[in-house]
Amino acid sequence: MNSVAQSAWTNKTALVCGASAGLGLQLATSLANQGAKVVMIGRDLTRLTEARLQIVQQIPGTQFTSVQFPSDQVASAQLIVISGDMSDAESTARVAEQIREQGLQLDLVINAVGESDRGSIEKLSCERMLDLVRTNVGSGLHAIQFFSPLLKPTRGVLVLIGSLSSHFAPRYLGGYSIAKHGLAALAQQARLELAEAGVHVTLVNPGPIARADAGSRYSHSPEAADLPAAALKSGGGAKVKGLDPVKLAEAILSAAAQRRTTVILPRKARLLLLASALSPRLGEYLLRKFTS
Repeated sequence: MNSVAQSAWTNKTALVCGASAGLGLQLATSLANQGAKVVMIGRDLTRLTEARLQIVQQIPGTQFTSVQFPSDQVASAQLIVISGDMSDAESTARVAEQIREQGLQLDLVINAVGESDRGSIEKLSCERMLDLVRTNVGSGLHAIQFFSPLLKPTRGVLVLIGSLSSHFAPRYLGGYSIAKHGLAALAQQARLELAEAGVHVTLVNPGPIARADAGSRYSHSPEAADLPAAALKSGGGAKVKGLDPVKLAEAILSAAAQRRTTVILPRKARLLLLASALSPRLGEYLLRKFTS
C-alpha cells in the first residue's frame, strides 16, 4: 500500500463485521489507510463490494488487483469481502471457515453490527426486544465464539461496539438500551474468560455519531408516532454533538492497540457515569435533564 502512515495496524490483518456502511465502513477505511489487510463482513455482497470500491477510491495512489474467489468472496491485495449474517450462528461459522481456507490469522476483530430503536417501554413487544438482542448481542456472541480462535495468541484484540446505552437507559429508546446493557455484560464476561488465551476484549461505548439522516431516520416509524419530537433526534434527544466518525474510528483503533478495557465518548459522558455511580438518583436526574 502506498503513502500510508505507520501505525499499530500496519501490515496486520483485521476483520470488521458490519463493514458495508456506517461506523463499520469507516473503521474498514481507516484500517486500510493505515496499511492493514482488511476482511469486510456484511449481509449483502453487493453492498460490501460497493463499500470496498468506495475505500479504494478514498485512498489515493493505492493499486488493487482484484481476484475472484469461489463462493461469495471478492478479494484484492488488501481488502477481502465475505457476505454473512452475524446474528446467525451457521452463517458466522461459514464465514470463519472461509477465512481459515484463505490461511488468514487475525490480529484484530471488530464487531460493529448493531440496530437502534425508538419507542416506549409500554409499547415494546417481547418479539421486538428479542430481535434487538439477537442483532446487538447475538452478533457479538458469534464474533467471540467463531472468530476469537482465529486471533493470534497472546496479542489478538476483539472489539465490540456498544453505545452510551450500554451504561444508561434514557427514555423512548425502545429495546435498544436493554440490548446494549446485555452487550456490556457479554464483553466483560468474554474479557475475563479469554484472558488466559491472550485475547483481549475492548468495549467501545460511543454517543450519537454524526450522520446525514440524523433526526429524520425514525420519523416514519409507527412505534415512534406518539413520542416527543426530541426523542426522534440523534441519541434520543441527547444534548451532545454528534461524534465525527473519522475521529471516532481513529480513537477506536488506538484503544484497541492499547488493549484498553472500555472506551466512552464523548468524554463528558464519563461525568454522568461517575455521578450515577455515586448517586443513582442524581444520575437519573441528569439523564432526564440532558436527554429528551
